[in-house]
Amino acid sequence: MSAALAALATSALCIGAGVATWSMSGEAVARTTQRDETPPTTTTSPANATPTGTATTATAAATKDKSDKSVRITPSKQPRVEPPPEPPVKPEGRLAAPEIDLGFFATDGSRLPRVEPPNALVQGRDERGLSPLVGRSGELARPPLVDRSRRLRASPRPPSFGFTLLPGERFKYDIIFGGNPTGIAEAGVVSREPGLNGSPDRIRLEGSARTSGVVALLTTLVYDMAAYVDATTGAPLETGSITRREGLPGAYKRRETTTTYFGRGFVEIADKRDERSSTVRKRLPVETFDPLSIMAWVRSLDLKPGEKVKAYGLDGTVLLRVDITGKGPVRFEGMPPIGTSLGIAPDQVQQFEGVITRVDRYGAAIPGKKAYKMRVWVSTDGRRIPLAVESDIWFGVVRLVLTQYDPPRAQASSGAPVGPPARPPAAVPAAGPVPG
Repeated sequence: MSAALAALATSALCIGAGVATWSMSGEAVARTTQRDETPPTTTTSPANATPTGTATTATAAATKDKSDKSVRITPSKQPRVEPPPEPPVKPEGRLAAPEIDLGFFATDGSRLPRVEPPNALVQGRDERGLSPLVGRSGELARPPLVDRSRRLRASPRPPSFGFTLLPGERFKYDIIFGGNPTGIAEAGVVSREPGLNGSPDRIRLEGSARTSGVVALLTTLVYDMAAYVDATTGAPLETGSITRREGLPGAYKRRETTTTYFGRGFVEIADKRDERSSTVRKRLPVETFDPLSIMAWVRSLDLKPGEKVKAYGLDGTVLLRVDITGKGPVRFEGMPPIGTSLGIAPDQVQQFEGVITRVDRYGAAIPGKKAYKMRVWVSTDGRRIPLAVESDIWFGVVRLVLTQYDPPRAQASSGAPVGPPARPPAAVPAAGPVPG
């Protein structure tokens, strides 16, 4: 009996504690909800209001609000975010990206090959201080080079021939076409002059050509040229030419061309045709001559039978390559009368054969352009006189035959002509007593 009463009392106490706890929590929730959602109001309570009435009113309001709205719970912690994965550790000594083995890092400790292309190729030469490689490493270090860039062909400069240009020497030729004289051509060494601004001496060359005979009745063509060449090497310095045409219609009536050589390999051409003018700069091979100096170069050659040489000539704006082959001493049956009068025997002649080809700046023949043949006969005595020149052109064969030759002026040196001999100084009497 007593045990049952004790158990009942214990249950009642537990129920009362639970009710009290629920009432306190409900009142706290009501106060929180009213403070957050209901705007504050000012109420004047009577002076005789008691705390019991106020608590009852708050409990009723909390119960009503709880029945109308649900309780919101705001979490105090944010959801867990997984940290980003760490990047994988790359092996030392390799590129950051891409992860591809490009072969830049050798594993056998051998010397690394060059990655950039070489600017020059030297076959069969090892770098100093490094041992030659064999096998795959050697192939990587010295790969085969296929050079596809176009460059000027390396060729030696022609030997100097300025000593053969003697002032006062002059040549005159008849131009014969089809067995008939059609024109006259002249060339000569005018003078030797000091260079500008203290530069080395230079030699002035002059040449001219004009039509005559039956051809002059149809058209008149006059061509004048003057050139300065180096007195030692014979390389052209400056060239000027004037072409005048009358009669048959053509592309122009008057043409003036001035060519300035800024060292071998670079030239500036000022060309004026009637009223049209143009200036162009070109890169040329180093062994390029003008029309007058290239004939002086051919005259100075002394080739053995079968020996070959070549040079380039600039005719106006056209670049030509002249290949010369020596034929050795021959008997010249077509000796001109002036040659006989100069004492040149028919067997004292050396023959050259050449080919004239129109080329580009790299020395390659231009497709579609015809190559012309040329033959030159030069005396083998010390004067080296060009007796005849023969060349085929697109409408036939043109032949130049010597008709007049003026020897060079007598010179004391290569710089100035000889003057009257200097008078020897008067004899000085020996020292001694004066006779009385």
